[in-house]
Amino acid sequence: MRAEIWAVLTAVCWSCGSVLEKKGVKLGQLSPVMGTTIRTFFSLMLLSFLSFPYWKQLKTCGTKSISLIAIGGGVIAGGLGIVFLYTGLKSGHISVVLAIAFCLTPVIGSILGYVTLGEKLSNVQITGVVFCILGVFMLTFFKK
Repeated sequence: MRAEIWAVLTAVCWSCGSVLEKKGVKLGQLSPVMGTTIRTFFSLMLLSFLSFPYWKQLKTCGTKSISLIAIGGGVIAGGLGIVFLYTGLKSGHISVVLAIAFCLTPVIGSILGYVTLGEKLSNVQITGVVFCILGVFMLTFFKK
């Protein structure tokens, strides 16, 4: 399957999941940290089952690989990022919080990819980044 299709499926899962998470945190009067803990626990259960056939890869991947994923995905994106998302969802409109979070993600990712990974940006990609920034600006400064 093409990468773009996976990206669309990701967006569908994250959007639907965010709606359910916002309702759950509000209904249960939960703190964002508790919501993140519940989310992470059930993610861990599902992923433990799905990853079982691949556990042998841990023997050969090395500690640097595991450390980068643990810090980047576990601490920064999966921990802090989700706590920040839940905090925004708890107090703000989902249409604004998700749009800002997910419009700035490719902007920051593109810049980091260019600076740290040496990835090149085409004119079309740069234009997309500019549109994302304009969209966030419009949502932030022209809301009702």
